[in-house]
Amino acid sequence: MRCSSENLVSDHYDNDIVIDFAMHRVGSSGNTANNSTRPRKEKRLTYILNDADDTKHCAGINCLVVLKSAVSDVSDYLFTGSRDGKLKRWSLGDDAATCSATFESHVDWVNDVVLVGDGTLVSCSSDTTLKTWNALSNGVCNRTHCQHSDYVTCLAAAEKNSNIIASGGLGGEVFIWDLEAALASKCNDIMDDETSNVINGSCNSKSTIALRSSSSSNSISLHSTQTEGYIPIAAKGHKESVYALAMNEVGTLLVSGGTEKVVRLWDARSGSKTLKLKGHTDNIRALLLDPTGRFVE
Repeated sequence: MRCSSENLVSDHYDNDIVIDFAMHRVGSSGNTANNSTRPRKEKRLTYILNDADDTKHCAGINCLVVLKSAVSDVSDYLFTGSRDGKLKRWSLGDDAATCSATFESHVDWVNDVVLVGDGTLVSCSSDTTLKTWNALSNGVCNRTHCQHSDYVTCLAAAEKNSNIIASGGLGGEVFIWDLEAALASKCNDIMDDETSNVINGSCNSKSTIALRSSSSSNSISLHSTQTEGYIPIAAKGHKESVYALAMNEVGTLLVSGGTEKVVRLWDARSGSKTLKLKGHTDNIRALLLDPTGRFVE
């Protein structure tokens, strides 16, 4: 399989190898003799062998976001999320974009990314997680957040309230997150893959282990997600998959859409439904909400 060799995408996808397998923990022979019904525990491991050329994505790009510099003589940054499971930061020059950092921790497609506050990057993935990053670092993941039970497809952020974001995914799941509370919850932080083998948390009851090779050292990092602490607000009402979210600038109104062909409006402070708009005849893949929250497209 080969993919596009556009400016931001490498054509060396064949060199990336993903090995995914499960480990089962079973009862001892003594337990079996006693007719134990204790359920077997499963842990999934993913090991990724990276392409030697790490300056470009090696699969399609799913999402983009731009961080504008507050200083005139400092370049703006473009962040891209890809089906190769990576995010990259690009320094935007007059004639070209240069890759200045790679953010690695997801083990499946990166589906959406948003910027909140002065330098926090939030991404979501088909690995069912959200991750928060220091956008100006060399790829440091601050925390892994797990609440979704299936692919996380979209994110929305409040422009004037850096604490509030929303996530949507398959199965009709929509969650509203207070990032300050989530990051302050009692669980272990994830650290830079290149410097440490760590165990991270802030997740639901599913247990996942990922082994990832570092592009610079070929080391293996162990990541384990465990449920502790903060639980986001669930906005319940969608019966099918959610593919689009938008939020007003103060983070009080959320709109969502997907395969049900309706737009739902929510009170983002409580997760309660406020309105349902009908009229579309096909899936809703994108939403735009004006800053006041009066108009939605």
